[in-house]
Amino acid sequence: MKMQFHHAGRQFFFITIAIERHPKANPAPQGGLSRLVDERSRPALLPCGEIVKALLVAMHRCFPCATISDFVIMPDHVHFLLIVDYSQDPTFSPLWATHRLMDAAEILWALERGTDGGSAPEPLEADAALSKAITLARQNFGQLIVGNHAVLPLQQEAPTQQGFRGAVAKQSHPAGVRGLQAPVPSPRSAPQGPRWNRRCFIELSFDARQLKAIRRYIRLNPARALWKARHPDRFIRFANIRHPVLDPARRWDAMGNLTLLASPFLHHVRLTMRKTAEEHAAEIDSIMERAVRGLVPVSGFISPGEKELLRRLKAEPQARFIKTVPFSLPPRYDPSAEDSRELAADRLLILSGFPQGTPDSRENLRARCNIMNSLAAALCSKAAEMA
Repeated sequence: MKMQFHHAGRQFFFITIAIERHPKANPAPQGGLSRLVDERSRPALLPCGEIVKALLVAMHRCFPCATISDFVIMPDHVHFLLIVDYSQDPTFSPLWATHRLMDAAEILWALERGTDGGSAPEPLEADAALSKAITLARQNFGQLIVGNHAVLPLQQEAPTQQGFRGAVAKQSHPAGVRGLQAPVPSPRSAPQGPRWNRRCFIELSFDARQLKAIRRYIRLNPARALWKARHPDRFIRFANIRHPVLDPARRWDAMGNLTLLASPFLHHVRLTMRKTAEEHAAEIDSIMERAVRGLVPVSGFISPGEKELLRRLKAEPQARFIKTVPFSLPPRYDPSAEDSRELAADRLLILSGFPQGTPDSRENLRARCNIMNSLAAALCSKAAEMA
């Protein structure tokens, strides 16, 4: 798959790279890139993670047209937002640069681990790691590639533009060794260290809304990982569920607290887009008053009034609610960071009544939202009949 975009102006790429061996949430120092601390703190970087951070910071020094504005280094993967100014270099390939970054990191990891087969290195001081990585990066970052344990000078010929929206991204190595540029440990003597999975995820951001969502995703990723690690049972996707209040003729998938479907106080909320949140204030106040006493609002939370209600529900610890979505839940459904917080607190159910393959896109969104609201109203009516 080729990435379809104009090589002009500024473009924003959300890129994810992962190491082959996936450590647990809190790996041993030699096992990963970082260690998760708590919900409010950034991950504590391990030696390998310090080197990755240094290379991310050095990206602009090596490629003046590229800047990494937001990033997070997780125990087994890295998310970063790459901003490319194509007015400076129309031929720049984000995939090519990402593979160069991975190559440079693997060489620096091997150098830091030593060539005598000894134990893992002591933790590095951040400034020392940054200084060493930037020095090597400025000299070789655009040329580093490991092939037969040699470093090949590269040119950015025929940049590969694969990897759009999660497609497999592979980088071919140019033939021929033109000389060793940095000392690389031999395969027999170097201890086994982390290795990157060469399957990158690259997504192109098309608008300000998506860009804001990407930045929020990066910022909240450590907290979400901790919520999932502490409450794995609350992030299970339930496929093709059956319940008396659900239409048996449709496929229903869900994630979260399924017991909410048994509440006799399900209440469908549909606040029109034609009114502002302020104009819905009285109705929102009434729903919140009843939610504290056990009412379970059921809504897509799409209109301004519904979003304001959702904000207030999240701020009320006693409130529970069901969020209906106008798309199918894929097998590896990944909830947003905001939804993840409520899932971990066991007070949210995400519910879909759409068949597999229904996209999460703006295409036919209005029609799908109407169907979603009809389904939500029907299940609430059925719950009232059964009460």
